[in-house]
Amino acid sequence: MKKLLALALTCMMLLGLAGTALAAEDVTTLKVLVRTGDLTPYQPGIDALNEKLAQAGIKAKLEWIGQASSGYPDFVNNMLLTWDESEVYDLIYVQGAAINPSFLGSQDLLVDMTDLLANSKNAKAVYDGNPILQAQFASCPYLMWPSQVNMVLQFRTDALKACPSYESFLARPDKEAYAKLLNELAAQSYEGALTTQGIDYLFNTGIDSGFGITSTWLKQDDGSYVYSRVSENFHEELKWWRELYVSGALHANFATDNWESMENALYTGKVAGIAMKGGAYTVYYETNTVQNFGEDATLTILPPMISENGDQQYKITSGRFDRGWVISTTCKNPQLAFDVLDFMLGEEGRKFDLFGIEGTDYTLNEDGTYNLLVNSSETSIYRIFDADVFGGIDVQAITTGVPYWPAPSFASAEMVAKYGKADNDFVIPEESVTAWTACEALWKEFATQYILGEKTDDDWQVFVDTWNSYGGAQVAAYAASVIK
Repeated sequence: MKKLLALALTCMMLLGLAGTALAAEDVTTLKVLVRTGDLTPYQPGIDALNEKLAQAGIKAKLEWIGQASSGYPDFVNNMLLTWDESEVYDLIYVQGAAINPSFLGSQDLLVDMTDLLANSKNAKAVYDGNPILQAQFASCPYLMWPSQVNMVLQFRTDALKACPSYESFLARPDKEAYAKLLNELAAQSYEGALTTQGIDYLFNTGIDSGFGITSTWLKQDDGSYVYSRVSENFHEELKWWRELYVSGALHANFATDNWESMENALYTGKVAGIAMKGGAYTVYYETNTVQNFGEDATLTILPPMISENGDQQYKITSGRFDRGWVISTTCKNPQLAFDVLDFMLGEEGRKFDLFGIEGTDYTLNEDGTYNLLVNSSETSIYRIFDADVFGGIDVQAITTGVPYWPAPSFASAEMVAKYGKADNDFVIPEESVTAWTACEALWKEFATQYILGEKTDDDWQVFVDTWNSYGGAQVAAYAASVIK
């Protein structure tokens, strides 16, 4: 009897081991490339995520590969274009204009995720009902990154409250009220009211709408389209900025400031505010400004400018975002790779991305809310979606302890959500890319020179004609055929 029992137990153990072996074989290893030099600090988070995927029934084990930030775009492009198929990673994080998912996808190097998104469990709910995210994905279905962060105007609250016109400005922030406020800010012993990181950022903070520029391509009465940067609306906006530069409200270095010098101008009190991205970016601006000047110097996000016709908005690109996740076509199981991204857009995945590891980054309160031990920039995990669209999770309502973001970061995200509109920009056709690059460089050069006083109204028409001759007219004709 004992022999029979022993034999039965042995058989059960063997069957159990066999089942374990089969289960292990059933799990697929996915190689994940991320932009960081050292993954050691993130290893507990990597292990925790793999465990969560297993618990969710997603039969994937993520094997992470870190690559230093320096030269990252070249590494990604080289891998996809030249490596042997068996060596290419499965899930790849991309960042920067030097990586073009649309081009790589057109070369059959990246998976088109259109059907995967349409049949997804969680991602579809995040994208449905959000025209901005839908437009961005439609323009580049090889990339997933649910974000609509935009440039906003961020100013020290103590400086704003010292302005006599601040309250009336808030009631109607039109171009006259904006100019008055900025001049009052500059008069408070600052070198200028604001600066930014080059000419690009100056025109993407909601000021455009005050001049009737509500989209990149402005429709004319005859059905044609004019590029906003060669429109009379833009001409009027340039005059407005020119006056602010002359009065000293726009900092003298606005066109030459890089990221570091722009931040330093804010942190050292040379300017009262900056034109820069909000959301997670504002975390750093807020933290450093308050640290240097006290709690009264917390940042306030100013609303977009309102036009005479009531236009008031941020126009948010319908083109691809400058970062996100792609799946290589060499991936043996693209559905499984997408399932990982889809899980991260569900409630459990988003909370893990947002709040990190229990006991390390947060503790649970008795009511189930999260008591955060660190802020968003100090969480111990490597986030899959470090983006501003929280997937229906009200972060402020379910957290206590250390704030996930400072209040101005949430305010900037709320401002963009309230006023953000999907732009009508589009992917420039391949045959026009070189010409379009020249057109873009031309308007930026002219805008800078005009504000600085090196160009005048007498040069405007020559600029427009030159822009058209560079290939702008050809792209404008194309716009009429693709904008719906």
